Amino acid sequence: QRYFRKVMNPRMGINVDFVDFSDNQAVLSKMLHEGEKTKLLWLETPTNPTLKVTDIEKVATMTKRFNANALLAVDNTFCSPYFQNPLEHGADIVVHSVTKYINGHSDVVMGVVCTNNEEVYHQLRFTQNGVGAVPSPFDCYLAHRGLKTLHLRMEAAARNANAIALFLEGHEGVTKVLYPGLKSHPQHDIATRQQNGYGAMITFYCKGGKKESEIVLKNLRVFALAESLGAVE
Repeated sequence: QRYFRKVMNPRMGINVDFVDFSDNQAVLSKMLHEGEKTKLLWLETPTNPTLKVTDIEKVATMTKRFNANALLAVDNTFCSPYFQNPLEHGADIVVHSVTKYINGHSDVVMGVVCTNNEEVYHQLRFTQNGVGAVPSPFDCYLAHRGLKTLHLRMEAAARNANAIALFLEGHEGVTKVLYPGLKSHPQHDIATRQQNGYGAMITFYCKGGKKESEIVLKNLRVFALAESLGAVE
């Protein structure tokens, strides 16, 4: 939200509204209220950090029905292209943080934009060329290296995440576990239908509060408290 609230709105004059995409009625209500003023719907699924899953096809259908000129963009970082392909479900644009799973080795800062819309492609290509948003050859080499093992890393990470999620769900010190692969997840059925795997991100709530959560974090031995994710290191 920081980028939308503190950069796009005040510096570019672009108005942004925030809607819970798990609430179809809220999305529909906002679209009907704003009408053709809406140019882009931007969603992330699963979301960071609460792992809410949005039905991409349903939102895409709704968008085209009530505002055919609006584009639907999906941040697909948490699933990677191996576990989810939003373009196949009606999205116009897909973005990934290459820094995360695609690269997978904590040594590249990069993003990627994908589209199957020819007009959008040419606009993005022109903008990229005009502003010089081009990664270095060595960064591309590193990202390509990581891409070669993406399928192996995602499968292994998802297996581990599922095992940990099941363990946490049965732990007396945990009050709630959010992982799309668990049947207890509110949007488990949607994730099963539109994803090819459940990913490797888990959110869980410790019994107690902030103090107890800090104790857990300070005693982790495998995972580090870090800004990024998705790497093998």
